[in-house]
Amino acid sequence: MIRMRRQIARVSLVTLLAGLTIAIPGAGAAFAVAPTISSFTPTSGPVGAPVVIHGDNFTGPDPDVTAVKFNGVSAVFTINNPNKITATAPPGASDGPIAVTNSDGTATSAASFDVTPSPVPTITSFNPTSGPVGTSVKITGTGLFGASAVSFNTTNATTFTGDSNTQVTATVPAGATTGAIKVTTPGGTATSATNFTVTGGAFAITSFNPMSGVIGTSVVIAGVGFTGVHRVRFNGTSATFTVKSNTQITATVPAGATTGPISVTKPGNNTATSSTSFTVVPPTIHQRTITLDLLRHLVARGLVTVNDGFGVCASNVPVKIQRLGDGRWRTVDIAQTNTDGTYREHIPDRVGTYRVVATRVELNGGADVCARDRSPRERHSH
Repeated sequence: MIRMRRQIARVSLVTLLAGLTIAIPGAGAAFAVAPTISSFTPTSGPVGAPVVIHGDNFTGPDPDVTAVKFNGVSAVFTINNPNKITATAPPGASDGPIAVTNSDGTATSAASFDVTPSPVPTITSFNPTSGPVGTSVKITGTGLFGASAVSFNTTNATTFTGDSNTQVTATVPAGATTGAIKVTTPGGTATSATNFTVTGGAFAITSFNPMSGVIGTSVVIAGVGFTGVHRVRFNGTSATFTVKSNTQITATVPAGATTGPISVTKPGNNTATSSTSFTVVPPTIHQRTITLDLLRHLVARGLVTVNDGFGVCASNVPVKIQRLGDGRWRTVDIAQTNTDGTYREHIPDRVGTYRVVATRVELNGGADVCARDRSPRERHSH
């Protein structure tokens, strides 16, 4: 009797457990949660200062933070972990709260971050200390964040980047001469204690435009010392060119050119080479189909169609009408298609085998190529 009661109790307990649904925290789909901010440090600093923000839900399983703002101004930031973000006080920021945002909401700090005056910048060193026009120079110092100008002995560099609060990278500009380097920031202007020495006889390529193109593209090459240049090459392939001035050359991307640097050469095998590559873009090939129908006494007619729908390769294009004789195809006439791609041409009425050819055509400076196509042969007899 006791054993039977125990079995009944076990069955009742199993039945009860089977009917229960147990909720396990964290199981199933993740809950969407907005971020929170508990603190940040330091509580004040100039533009460019790193600020560590503490809180929660900065990254998964909830959506990652997508924006950090200082009183409404977007900042560059890194999510270190779900509870920590490192951000940089951005240019244009003013005193006010810090906000972090993910797709579920925005957290705003209870305290304000106070933007202090930008520090006076300093230059402690630069590397290399000499080089020709076009040299990339890393300038090291303090308070360099937000650099608005860099000059080499009063000649402004047209290319420079503010890498961090302690480093700026600039390219020695055309016309630069030996002298001090200067960097200007919101906090003032820093001047190097030593000179940068411009070397190489001031013969260099500083830039070119555009940076890419098809064969036949006109490229403007900027630099210094171009007077007397007698050769321009695109990755080793000679190009036609015109020396416009001592600082500018206009060249045409030559047939056979491939992606690579541009070089210019003066007598004595003195060559300047670009620091970046020109990218040769292959043209778009538009495949075509041409038909031929011969009418008696004797008319050749047909249609040119373009497989990808690029209509300009079908309208107003030349069509060679050819007859086979002595084992060779000879052109007996040339027709031109109408706007709808059709053509119709009277030709000498002779017995023989005929075909038509849609000739290869380059459009848009070589960016688009209408491919050559031949029709099937047609036999004409009286």
